[in-house]
Amino acid sequence: MFWNNLDKIKDCDFFQEIEDRDNLLLIKCFLRYIFQGDKLYHKLLNTTFKNKKEEKEKKDLLIKYLTLIIVANTRYYNLYIKNYGERYVKEILNNIPNDIPVWEFIKVSAHSRNNDLKLERLDINKGLVNIYPVKKTYSTEVIRVKLRGMVERIRAKKDVDLLENENVQEIVRFIEGMVKFRDIGGMRTVEYKGEIPLEWHPPCIRGILEDILSGGSPSHYARRSFVVYWFCAKFNPNLRPLNRDGELVNVSALDIAKSEEAVENFLEETLRIFGNVEDFNPEKTRYYISHNIGYRVADHLTHCEYCKNWREDGGKGLSYYCNPDEICRMRKNGRPVVIHPLDYLCYNINRHVKNYKKREKD
Repeated sequence: MFWNNLDKIKDCDFFQEIEDRDNLLLIKCFLRYIFQGDKLYHKLLNTTFKNKKEEKEKKDLLIKYLTLIIVANTRYYNLYIKNYGERYVKEILNNIPNDIPVWEFIKVSAHSRNNDLKLERLDINKGLVNIYPVKKTYSTEVIRVKLRGMVERIRAKKDVDLLENENVQEIVRFIEGMVKFRDIGGMRTVEYKGEIPLEWHPPCIRGILEDILSGGSPSHYARRSFVVYWFCAKFNPNLRPLNRDGELVNVSALDIAKSEEAVENFLEETLRIFGNVEDFNPEKTRYYISHNIGYRVADHLTHCEYCKNWREDGGKGLSYYCNPDEICRMRKNGRPVVIHPLDYLCYNINRHVKNYKKREKD
């Protein structure tokens, strides 16, 4: 990847390179590739540097680094990192073995937010981790973890001269015109302190709960989704994985529940729910629940996934529980009203509050 060869452009004057209009054109084309998949960038490089492989590679390296420096100083850096990982995952995937040293794996997994990359879920033999079941995920995270580290170092410099550069501002405006953070929609509700009837929860959550209470054995993903939904439903039904800018919301259990006593009570209640599961182990279950809600063994909540990921679960065992009812299927202005399991709960809370106020008024 490009970061392995930065020494080849160490003598470049980056402010001077940013002033080059040809470079600005290539940066814009590269951004189109990352955000939209437009391949003009590669065509321009191939045309300009025909039969000049070394010069082409150096220019590609320079453009990628200039782009990263600029994007790192905008609010679009998370989306850029996500898309970059998806565009270039094959470069890692095709050059990485199925078994890698455990410490090499940990260097990535320890900084990744992806729960599929937990060491305890993979086979280890003679100091090597078999990543074959999660190879694509691991490869993508190799890119994302590296880029996040580079972005953090760039942002830490707070280079005012860079931000005030007219050409940099031109690129930022170009990104703003190209990338529109979509309103992810969904329901929000007022604070509600009353008892929540079981039927207010969505069919997917009720299905997992029924499976658990009847002694079944839902998949790991189904259990995790249930736990984090149940936690948010109790303390903050308005919490979603993405904020309005499309960035991941990182919060811990104590950020949500406000006190250790409240979290500990939730743990005890949830352990009782899982008591009938055929492979129930109190210590392991407590550990995984704590990890999923971001309490002590982890520093952030593992969010319940959006409905789209339940329907297209990729073998995670979620689609089995996705049985939409009339509320799930509701649409407003042509768009789904419920796009996350917590939306279903918020809809029912809002409906109850509205009906209660109406009865009081009458």
